[in-house]
Amino acid sequence: MSVSLRDYQESVVWSARRAFLAAHRAVLVQLPTGAGKTRIFSHIAVEAVRRGNSVLILVHRKELLRQASEKLTEAGVPEHGIIAPGHTLTCHPVHVASVQTLGRRLQGEAAGLNPGLIIIDEAHHAVAGQWAEVIAAFPQARILGVTATPERADGKGLGRAAGGPFDILVQGPDVAWLTERGYLCPAVAYAPAHGPDLSGVGIRGGDYEAGALAEAMEEPSITGDAVAHYQRLAPGRPAVAFCSSIRHAEKVALAFRDAGWRAVAASGATPPADRDAAINGLADGSVQILCACELISEGLDVPAIGAVILLRPTKSVGLHLQQVGRGLRPAPGKDHLVILDHAGNTLRHGLPDTPREWSLAGRPKRQREGAPAVTQCPACWAMHPPAPKCPACGHSYGDAREERQELLELDGELVAVTPEIIARLRATPTRNLLRPGIGRAEVETIRRAKGFQPGWTWHVMREMGGAPQ
Repeated sequence: MSVSLRDYQESVVWSARRAFLAAHRAVLVQLPTGAGKTRIFSHIAVEAVRRGNSVLILVHRKELLRQASEKLTEAGVPEHGIIAPGHTLTCHPVHVASVQTLGRRLQGEAAGLNPGLIIIDEAHHAVAGQWAEVIAAFPQARILGVTATPERADGKGLGRAAGGPFDILVQGPDVAWLTERGYLCPAVAYAPAHGPDLSGVGIRGGDYEAGALAEAMEEPSITGDAVAHYQRLAPGRPAVAFCSSIRHAEKVALAFRDAGWRAVAASGATPPADRDAAINGLADGSVQILCACELISEGLDVPAIGAVILLRPTKSVGLHLQQVGRGLRPAPGKDHLVILDHAGNTLRHGLPDTPREWSLAGRPKRQREGAPAVTQCPACWAMHPPAPKCPACGHSYGDAREERQELLELDGELVAVTPEIIARLRATPTRNLLRPGIGRAEVETIRRAKGFQPGWTWHVMREMGGAPQ
């Protein structure tokens, strides 16, 4: 038995094979999330065994290990070894290994392994110390890496010249191509007019500092807007909310439950049985919103996911694409994915189908710091590539030479600043506008409409118990 591949998957397999025949030892395959990377490497593993090779598949999370094992069984390899806590080494020609466990066993029972092919799932992690140690332990093996995002979190590359293990990059079709042919689901992204205030959040290791980021994202108005926008734009859709900390995930889940939705929080600290129950609940409908922290950006395969709620700002385009990619798989009755971006990531990194150039050398710093062109509609909040009309609601932007209409947020709603709105704000007593739980962005909207000095926002936030920043 063999895995049945789509035409584009067959093409990727042949391209990888040609790369090995051209004497490249380490080949990296890039395919978008949902395009079938696990199916492809399972097929390659079966073919390698048929040619007399042993295969070692490396993963870094329990969910990925289980997923790879299930795909191997479907591919006709029901008997394969597992290298993970609670499992002993076997003599099977194929092993699926937790890289952490294998690294600890290299001087013990795993020393006898002699793989002809090492397959690395989610290979953008393969530059970390333990990965390098495992790869170095088998110098005779060819290496096949697979990933949707072939660069490190800081935008640096995975090629040998950049300190990575790979010699050549093989790319499959992009998100736009796969969406046009029905292999992936189209996405519609929405965001409030103002993203979160991250002015007080520093950068560490190429991304936002975790503690300060979580504090900034716990602002009640952000959570309240996320709940309100879900109720308005994606009511009842199975959703994943990507949160900034465990406490943040719990608070977001509570806010959704208070609004009448079945929501649970899960993280790497959640007991495995509870974590599995939450993910399975999302698939069977008993859970409507799964609020996650550092848990399911990779390896989650629940096609029914109809909404992704972004509450974890990131500098990493890879993390952004892994998160939105969780909802791109098609499913019966699902005509599109709804992305509710309260993190500013879409404006920072682009839409799922934004054209991207991948390279083993990574992206130059100017590209990492630049933002793709994304337009936000003042009528429906949707974000899309620049166009004369909004593809979500048909709103016409008129003559591009006209002055662009300014967008502001008021009471959690996106509004265009018209003379009527300005007049309404100016006529309303300020004390009536400063409701409990108001966010900094809304206070800034009021300040600008009324013509107050910039320092007014800072003082109001301090007096109301918010974060002045």
